Amino acid sequence: MRKQMMLMLIAMISPLLLIAQYTVQEKSGKKPDWTMSMEKGFIVGIGNGIAIEDAKENAMVNVKAQITTAVADHISSTSVSKTTEITADKLNQLYQSFSNVITTQSGKRDYLQGVSASNVVAFYWEKLVDKKAKAQKYQYFVKYPFSQFDLDDLVQDFKMKDQLLTDEMNKALGLLDSYTTLEELIQCQSQLSKLEQIFIDERKSKCQVGIERCKALLASTYLADAGSELGKVRFSLKIGDKVVRTAKVPVINSPCAKIEDRKLGVEVCEISYRFDECYDEPGNNVKVSYTVGNNRPEKMFYFDIAETKAELMISGNIRIMGGEVNGDKVTNAVVVIPIKSKFDSPCAVTNLKLEWKEAGILLDLPVTDTFSAKGQHDLRVTIPNELILSKISNTAKPFKQLNGSIIYNSVKTGKSAAIRIYRMDYSTGW
Repeated sequence: MRKQMMLMLIAMISPLLLIAQYTVQEKSGKKPDWTMSMEKGFIVGIGNGIAIEDAKENAMVNVKAQITTAVADHISSTSVSKTTEITADKLNQLYQSFSNVITTQSGKRDYLQGVSASNVVAFYWEKLVDKKAKAQKYQYFVKYPFSQFDLDDLVQDFKMKDQLLTDEMNKALGLLDSYTTLEELIQCQSQLSKLEQIFIDERKSKCQVGIERCKALLASTYLADAGSELGKVRFSLKIGDKVVRTAKVPVINSPCAKIEDRKLGVEVCEISYRFDECYDEPGNNVKVSYTVGNNRPEKMFYFDIAETKAELMISGNIRIMGGEVNGDKVTNAVVVIPIKSKFDSPCAVTNLKLEWKEAGILLDLPVTDTFSAKGQHDLRVTIPNELILSKISNTAKPFKQLNGSIIYNSVKTGKSAAIRIYRMDYSTGW
């Protein structure tokens, strides 16, 4: 308690330096001896203020400063005063240092919560007036019990609380490697920010580094497509390659789509929308944006309303050629039908029917052909049936016509459609 005794001595000497320009106008009673001497097991706190309540409060601050200094002798990590030379001309600087410790550290810890005015065993105050400067103030003295036992108890309590704070810091820093949600990073940053204001040793630097990592991770959050399709946006929030969740609700808007349902807060979020009011034009999209601190991760999910549409049409003359000709008969002839696909969506042709009514010939041919892009295609189908050339060849009779149909479906939706072949001209290779 050597430091404590030195501080008490300075605290008792400093009023004499200040009183040199003040005279006592009023006092609470006869000035007791304990205000000018040290007594084992007690601390004398002295405070000044324009009002008596301010002086009283400052006296208790002075008591806490002395107790904090006594604890600091045992806990070097809290000792700001050790670097301050205790001399009369630096008394204000020393007191300010103690006040800073109380305000920035001790005041935020609960090991001094038991130090209160209710424990004061005696007090004395004076009203001081400087007639020349026309100024007045109060000086307040409190006698506060503080034994070696009290000091040991506070030191032990401080160490326990200090370890809890260290554990809290380590737990928060551990989240930087184990986080799975944005909220954990936000919580980590908040905890470290509070602890950074408390610590004054190397733990302060650890907190500062952790805070910067939290900020950097949150600032790098972005949205990644997770398998969107027409009518559904699927996305994940990511930090680097790591998928994270969040309870935050994004802002969702679209120039034409109508949002119907949302599945949020999971690793793969899903937004369902209707697009029946959208025109078939580029630029249709659903925009999703979050607010994460100062960062605003967002993404526009573009969609094509024709993505699942399937439409085929015959775009030229039908040709029947090749095969194995034997007299008036041909087998394994090939029919080639020029087909135009209106959309990029893939179409699967499943059946081809050809009919020559006058000749009584009807062919029902299974087909397994798929067209996967917009534009021109050729449907080629081998006819395994034996055909009579004189009945189907248009070399001798060029005005023969063909009937039938082509059945196809959308690969994406499975929806079926048909192309009708009605009295169409065709050509043959024989």
